[in-house]
Amino acid sequence: MADYLKEPVQRWHLPSHPIHVNNHTRRLGQGQIRNHRTPPVLPRFCVLLSGEASSRPPQPLENPYTTSDILAIVLLKHVPVFKHDSTDLRGREIGLLDPMDMLPLTLEVIERDSLSTDVFHRELGQALHTRLDAPGWQFSQGFAVEPSPDPVALWNKFAISHNVDESMMKEIAEEFESSVKWQKYSYEYPPKAPLFSSSSIEWEQSIAEGHPTHPMHKTRVFLSPMRDVTPGGFDLYNPKLRFVALPKSSLNITYNFEGLTQPLRDAVSKAVGKIMPSSPDYLVIPVHELQVAHIEDKFKEAIIYPPEFSLPLLAQQSIRSVIVPNVYQNLSLKLGVGIKLTSALRTISPASAYLGPRFSAQVVPAITMDHNILTVAKELASVVHAHPENDVAKHCAAIVREAHELNSEARGERLIVCTALVESGHEGKGGHLPAVIRIFDLDSEEKRWNGSMTHPQNCVARFDLKTKKILGFIIRDFGGIRVHPPTLLATTGVEFDVVEGHSIIAPDLDDVYARMYHTVIHNHLQQLVRILGLHYNGRGWEVVRKNLVANIPKEHSLYEAWLSPEKKTFPGKCFMRMRIASMYRFHLHGPFPNLIHYRGVTEDTAEGSLPKVIQ
Repeated sequence: MADYLKEPVQRWHLPSHPIHVNNHTRRLGQGQIRNHRTPPVLPRFCVLLSGEASSRPPQPLENPYTTSDILAIVLLKHVPVFKHDSTDLRGREIGLLDPMDMLPLTLEVIERDSLSTDVFHRELGQALHTRLDAPGWQFSQGFAVEPSPDPVALWNKFAISHNVDESMMKEIAEEFESSVKWQKYSYEYPPKAPLFSSSSIEWEQSIAEGHPTHPMHKTRVFLSPMRDVTPGGFDLYNPKLRFVALPKSSLNITYNFEGLTQPLRDAVSKAVGKIMPSSPDYLVIPVHELQVAHIEDKFKEAIIYPPEFSLPLLAQQSIRSVIVPNVYQNLSLKLGVGIKLTSALRTISPASAYLGPRFSAQVVPAITMDHNILTVAKELASVVHAHPENDVAKHCAAIVREAHELNSEARGERLIVCTALVESGHEGKGGHLPAVIRIFDLDSEEKRWNGSMTHPQNCVARFDLKTKKILGFIIRDFGGIRVHPPTLLATTGVEFDVVEGHSIIAPDLDDVYARMYHTVIHNHLQQLVRILGLHYNGRGWEVVRKNLVANIPKEHSLYEAWLSPEKKTFPGKCFMRMRIASMYRFHLHGPFPNLIHYRGVTEDTAEGSLPKVIQ
């Protein structure tokens, strides 16, 4: 839960005695460590600075930090990744603090005359005070700690110290509140643990936690006039497909959208027992049932078909990507839905509706790749409203996409969305284990090391149905890619057809490498390495380095960008800074430790005042 303040705060690691805290904890970890019968031995911990203190360079010891400079103290389960150039004598500066590094107890520092009657927290506060009673820190004898009540309160404290605009502060607080509410429900009513024999859609719907590092990873905000939905109040994985019709003259239609959606109209007419009325001047558009409210509100010319004209859907993990059982055999739909998941609204922008089918038709066939290993699920057609305001137009949009998973068993394959492989927290036998460990029997470090596999973003992994051997991957979304048009033209001869100013355009190759590093290395391979237990010993990153060195020529610019020993840091996506700046498609970056060079934790790294960083 401490991950929600990842970038804007300064973090310090203060080594201490070996961890000896009983951490039989609540799953949500909102401030309690239970079953404590003996006073705690101080674990490792880190200090998060707030306000002005976090925005200025490290101060000399003669200018000490006080209670007002501390946003929170986070107890640590493992040693985090330090900055390679840390110089502050107070403690090691942390370059990357991952949720898996933390114990589920976040503390706020307070000053008061009478200490808490809670023995555990009183003695923990005394131990922390003793450890912080050193040059560069200055606290009164009233120093005490108490559990941070919830992320919203901590966010408000942080936002005030950083002078965040009041309306933005409130908006983000609501997103945190929603994230906690939906995550709590997910823990209380977990999905069943999927088996290797489970269908692809069962794997899609097995997500218990979601994004590994996004601060608001479980947020579900339903934009007005859409009705609000509480956890358990609506089944987002089993919605209905509704239909609307709009004049073709008011729409931007790419390729044969009408023809590809004809099976939907035929199926719903058969189910209702009467032909769906239509006009040659109007296009019938499939929409998510929750989105009907936005269509009625924003597009007065729309004809809304009555609810009897509906079909059952099965939603994938993104909620807006759906399959239509018994209708499409190798296609799926991506529907614009006015729901904010994480910090992004899950509508479809006019630029994305324009890009996807054209990228699929023009660029994908020109890319040199081993099609036995890598497949791209092409977007075949799209529609989006032609309203002059993009923020309105994006509420009426849909894309038809290839769906290779629907007939995979006939090919002797099991297709599993990669995100689901690193998920845990499921109901049933072995549900506490990450799925990749459970279904592939990786019950030892050696098995996990031998079973390390690639795990790129927006990917589906292909496995042999009989042997469980990995066969390859399917890329099925273009949201995480970057394109440098001059390089594309030089290497494929393709003139990139894209809306001017689209966020997918990279000004140079370094920008492409930064996005690729974020999606492949930082976001996904890091999570896989960690859940396999191969991060702190460095073995997982050894596998990553070995494969990168073997596949990237030394003369290639990517080798210099990723593998050069001088590349101690790499530009990382700063979710909170982006959210405060209302940025989604365009990114803000900060220097993250280059995990490709990480070699694990040694005794020298774990303890001591200023140990050498192993990077």
